[in-house]
Amino acid sequence: MIYDAIIIGKGPAGITAGIYIKRAGFNVLVIGKDGGALDKTEKIDNYYGFTYTISGKELLTNGINQAKRLGIKVETDEVIGLEYDSNFKVKTKNNIFISKALILATGSSRKSPKLKGIKEFEGKGISYCAICDAFFYRGKDVSVLGSGDYALSEANELLNTAKSVTILTNGEELVQNRSYDYDKIIVQEKTINEFRGDGKLEEVLFHDNTRN
Repeated sequence: MIYDAIIIGKGPAGITAGIYIKRAGFNVLVIGKDGGALDKTEKIDNYYGFTYTISGKELLTNGINQAKRLGIKVETDEVIGLEYDSNFKVKTKNNIFISKALILATGSSRKSPKLKGIKEFEGKGISYCAICDAFFYRGKDVSVLGSGDYALSEANELLNTAKSVTILTNGEELVQNRSYDYDKIIVQEKTINEFRGDGKLEEVLFHDNTRN
């Protein structure tokens, strides 16, 4: 079978593209190995049309179900190769698909520090966007991991909602390229050993066995 279009990536961008293509009368296939960063997001409260807080997993499931309702085939598989010879040949771990057009909606991989506990607490106290998730941590003690301009920018973003803001530089010296409120932002330059918690992030353990 030759599809009119294949979309690689089954997140919101890929599914939305698939819905528009299908509604235009074309045969489309969506392929994705997972839900990406959104699948690990615990709470979403800033997305239009949802009265109550939902999880990233719920949002992904809703989108995929919408696509399937319209007759779009959604494959859970990993693309491992692409070829072109008048048509696109998309090779996955389990199959080969052919299409006239190809859309890449794979997003971008997120670079995270190689520290113990980071992966375990993603979406459970560890977030990657202050402006997106600051609301969930209002009135709480919040830490920002990093020593560069972006860390300072995120720390400044949290000042209006958090009880306190601490920058954890993990042993690095804080850059001085951006101004910040010295009276409100605490800077902790100790090296981090691991992130701990029971079901959610509760503390940061440093190499000298002190905690934050």
